[in-house]
This record gives sequence, C-alpha cells and structure tokens, in this order.
Amino acid sequence: MRVLKSFFKQKETMLGIAAAIAFQLIFVIVWLTGYNGVYDRTDQFTIGIVNEDTVIGKEITNELENSGLFQVAKFEKLSEAKQELDERNVNMLIHLPNQMLGQLKENMNITIDYYINQSAPTLTKQMMEKAANRVNDELNQKITETINAQLAKNIPEMVAEKSQNPEMGAMAKNIASQVVALVQENTQITPVKANVVKTNDKEGFAITMVPLLIVLASYISAMLISQYLQLANGHLISEYARSSLFIGRQIINILLAIGISLLTVCLMYMFDIELDYNFFTLWGIQAILLFSFLAISQVFVMLFGNPGMVFNIALTATQIVSSGAIVPRELLPSFYNRLGDLLPATYGVNSYFSLIYGGGNLSSDIKHLIVIIVILLVIAIIIQFAYHFLNKLKSTKTSALNN
Repeated sequence: MRVLKSFFKQKETMLGIAAAIAFQLIFVIVWLTGYNGVYDRTDQFTIGIVNEDTVIGKEITNELENSGLFQVAKFEKLSEAKQELDERNVNMLIHLPNQMLGQLKENMNITIDYYINQSAPTLTKQMMEKAANRVNDELNQKITETINAQLAKNIPEMVAEKSQNPEMGAMAKNIASQVVALVQENTQITPVKANVVKTNDKEGFAITMVPLLIVLASYISAMLISQYLQLANGHLISEYARSSLFIGRQIINILLAIGISLLTVCLMYMFDIELDYNFFTLWGIQAILLFSFLAISQVFVMLFGNPGMVFNIALTATQIVSSGAIVPRELLPSFYNRLGDLLPATYGVNSYFSLIYGGGNLSSDIKHLIVIIVILLVIAIIIQFAYHFLNKLKSTKTSALNN
C-alpha cells in the first residue's frame, strides 16, 4: 500500500492518468462531432459537366442543377474540366456527347463518360461511382419512358389504320396495345451506357491508407519528441540562456525531421509503395511535413509544460478529422472544414494523395506548409521573449523586495 501511495503522490502518475482519460474523451467527442451527419452533406460535392448536346444534354444538366444533390460546375472544354478534376477542384466529371437524340433515332447506344479521380479519399471515390450509376440509371429510365410512351401511342394507331373494318380496327388496336404493354414489361431498354473512367488509378487497398498512416505516425512522433525536449529543456534551463536552448531545440527538430523522414521514405520503398515522384522529392516533402508537426506541437508544451500534452492529443484527433484522410472534407461540418485550412495535416494528406496517385497541386500544399511553419516559429519566439520578460520582471521585483 505504501508503494501505491508513493506512486499516486508523484505528479507524473496523475499526469499519465489524466492524459489517458483526456485521450478517450477528446477522441470520442471530436470524432463523433466531426463525422456526425456526413451523408447529409453530399450536396457539398462538386460535379463538373461538359455538355456538347443542345437537347438531351441540356435537359440532363438542368435536372442535375435543380436536383440539389450536388454542386454543378459547367465547362466549355473537356481539357479544362479534366485539369480541374486532376487538381481535385471537382469530384467527378460528366461528359455528354453531341447528337444524342440523333443516335437514339438511329437505334444507336449512347455512351456517357464519367471521370472519377482516384487521387482522393476512398469514400469520395465510392460515392462518386454510386452517383455515376444513379445518374445513368435515371437517364435510362427517362429515355425508356419516352420511348415506351411513343410506342404505346403510335403502334396501336398504325395497326388500326391497316384494318378496313372499324370494329376489327378497334379490336386490333386493343390487342396491339396489350402486346406492346407485354413487350415493354419484359424488355429492358438501356440505350445509355456508362463509361466510368478512373483517372490516377492505383491498385491495392494498403496504398489507400498511406496518407492517414503517415500523417498520424508523423504527428504522434512529433508530439512525443516535443514533450521530451521540453523535459530536457527544464533540466538545462539553469545552465543555459533561454535563447540558446530555443535555437538548439530548433536545430534538433530540423535534424530529426530529416533523419526520421529518411526512415519513413525507406519504409515506403521497402513495402513497394508506388510513387509518381522520385526519392528526394518524397524525402523533402516528408521532412517539411514532420517539421511542421514539430513546430506546432512544441508551441503547446512551451506554453503549458507537461499539461500541453492534452492540447496535443486534442490536436491529433482534430487534424485527423479535418484533414480529409478518412472522410472527404466536403462532408465535414463547416467548423472542421475551416479549421483544416489552418492545420498542417490537411496539406500533408493532400501532398500524399498527389505523391501516390498523381494530380493535385503539390507546390501549393508545400507553400501552405512553409507558411504554417514560419507562423508557428514566430509564435514560439514570442513565447520565448514573453518568458524572458516575465523572468526579468520577477527578478527586478525580487531585488527590489530584498533591498
């Protein structure tokens, strides 16, 4: 019992228990609030349309716009629309070919292309494939209803006209109507064929988990490094100036970002993760991402000391939710969507989608990460100056009291 009492008297024991409880509470609260009502926000997805048909194509476009199921973006050129799809500005692209009505009249099948970028969260790809099939089924149903209505009207009248006897004509018309109805019930007309084109496609399930895996592992690593460097900082504060310790800490962060990132990249190559970029590009981006995580995680432990770990745990859950690694950012509540714009994990996930699948805007993601790093370092410097000023003020007051 004395041993147990001694353990519970230690600040670190209570801190560990508090961190474990906080971990449970934070993850449950953040994930459940972040992912609540995901399927109610599918209207935030954007579907691009390139319409070359002035009759049926125009009707399809108008119906999609009025349905409210998705945001609709119209494009004049297919090449421009494909570029927007590649950069993940639209979630799916529908290409409606020219002269669809003429092809129907000539009993030809119509092929509509549905382009889906695979460089996106798994849920986005699945929902877009379902949307493509749904749009195509509804289009087939509408055209089938039109064809059936014309057949039901024209064929019985044609049969009746061929009969010279009015009574026999009426009977023949009735029989023809029944035959047409029977044929329609047992015949499935699908004149519109869906051609789903998967751009930036890669095979394998494991590869889809890489963005989440790398971001989560990198931030937890950064969180632990920052925590232990803060403990080391506390032991050395009496021997060195705060400015010297801060500079030394940033040098260690840079060296660890480069070294640990090299390990991460080597592991990806070891497990045959196919990439669209070379080794050094991947290494550089991963180093920038890890350093951004080190920069943000150190701010909280510098401000709050050991209790800063609780804030870092909260940030872990928040970044995973808001980054779009699991659920597309379009489906998140607006709070998490906007918060994701300010956090490095979002740009880390985007970068890995681009590195693995292609597409995206890698240079823009890197610029955002660098801006975030600069801002966080400025905040850390301000914290150092604030501590220096407070300590100087405290020393002055102490000297005044002694005198």
